[in-house]
Amino acid sequence: MSMDGIEGHAESGVMTMEREHALEIRMVRELQAALAAGDREAAGALFNRLEDFSNAHFLAEQLLMRLHAYPAFAVHEEEHDRLIAELRDLRRTLEAPEPADPVGAVARLERWLYAHMESEDRALADFLAQSPAPDAG
Repeated sequence: MSMDGIEGHAESGVMTMEREHALEIRMVRELQAALAAGDREAAGALFNRLEDFSNAHFLAEQLLMRLHAYPAFAVHEEEHDRLIAELRDLRRTLEAPEPADPVGAVARLERWLYAHMESEDRALADFLAQSPAPDAG
């Protein structure tokens, strides 16, 4: 593989992550809007999409980390596990007959996502940008 192909591979992984992050944030904001409008049915459907997307996104990131032998894999994976736990807690909040501050709960989730993207995901993107393509073996 040429050097261009190696650089393109890492760059495409980073670009894909960034597009997925933007989509994830958009889903969170749509969920906030549905909750603010009092539309619990739409909020439930949006939450399901967000949860499914987040699980798939985390698996894709974890695959990238494994393929590139990312040294901080365990720490990053723990962060993903924490978010999945946050999503489970948020589901319980949203499914309660009288949810306590669901908009605030989603806002906390959004802040957590931004913090994760600016720290763990930024470190992963920087690593991938410097990483050669995995050996196809």
